[in-house]
Amino acid sequence: MAALDESTVPIVDIAPFAAPSLYDDAARATAARAWDAAMTEVGFAVIVGHGVPAKVVEDLRAGAGDFFSRDAAEKLAYRHGPYGNPLGGYTAMGTEAVSRTRDAHGSDAGGAGGFEAALPDLVESFVFKPDEATRPKPPALEAAGRAYHAALLGVLDTLHAVTAAALGLPAGFFDPFYEPEADVSLRLAYYPPVPAAARNSSAVRYGEHTDYTGFTILLQDDADVGDLGAGGLQVLRKSGAWTAVRPVRGAFVVNIGDLYEIWTNGRWRSTVHRVMKPPPDSPAADAPRLSIPFFTGPHGDAVIEAMPTCVDDDHPAKYAPVKALDHLLSKLAASNT
Repeated sequence: MAALDESTVPIVDIAPFAAPSLYDDAARATAARAWDAAMTEVGFAVIVGHGVPAKVVEDLRAGAGDFFSRDAAEKLAYRHGPYGNPLGGYTAMGTEAVSRTRDAHGSDAGGAGGFEAALPDLVESFVFKPDEATRPKPPALEAAGRAYHAALLGVLDTLHAVTAAALGLPAGFFDPFYEPEADVSLRLAYYPPVPAAARNSSAVRYGEHTDYTGFTILLQDDADVGDLGAGGLQVLRKSGAWTAVRPVRGAFVVNIGDLYEIWTNGRWRSTVHRVMKPPPDSPAADAPRLSIPFFTGPHGDAVIEAMPTCVDDDHPAKYAPVKALDHLLSKLAASNT
């Protein structure tokens, strides 16, 4: 298989699985091969043909803009604990340092180390839990968050169908790991304008890391330029080079987390990525940035080990089995400052 272009992240049309009645088996086979190539070579893909209405996306963006424009005291009223707590809610800037989660997983096997003292990230966030009824939700996010959350669960089902086809698995392979309820988290990540005191320090806005569990389905900020010198989302390629992710309107960016690296016995890559600051004197440094990841993973009791189609006599299992919740909690504990 030829290596993919390192200047871009591959675009995969998942419509043959999102709307199966409109496509034939040949179209699905083509989409599955493209998906396997993207996850094997990059661990990231831009997906189109997912079927989520544009209004669902724009309503959530508008609600997030309203919430993060509020003063600090109003936002802190929705703080329910440290980032990753089961109630969701607001996390202020300066309380998360995601690079501290680096370990032996990932496309560079943990890199050179030294991430334990990483600076806190320049981001604040709100984690929306639609079924959490003991805490109030910001009015601007209530309806929009529920609609978006439901739509993204549909995208997750489609990704599981694509993945089963790509890896030669039965169509229902993932059902026992995600039923009766998947472990998902809708996070609104808001990067305020870069503070003056931080403009000439570290160039990183959100540190180098791998994601923790299953697929991350990301709504990227449309204002990202997609150029290495302009800040924004970047992914680490096999060669050691970084690729800036250029937004595609109406698309999502999808990547896999550590559990998929274990599941596929290293065939698919849990890829290191980061968010860089824009140049100090650029208009982007004075502008906010909104990124909306939908983190997905198996239920907490699921035990993840190499899939049967990813091991044989020549490819023995590389990783010990791990309980999904144990892996997630270890990552969250490392990220909170």
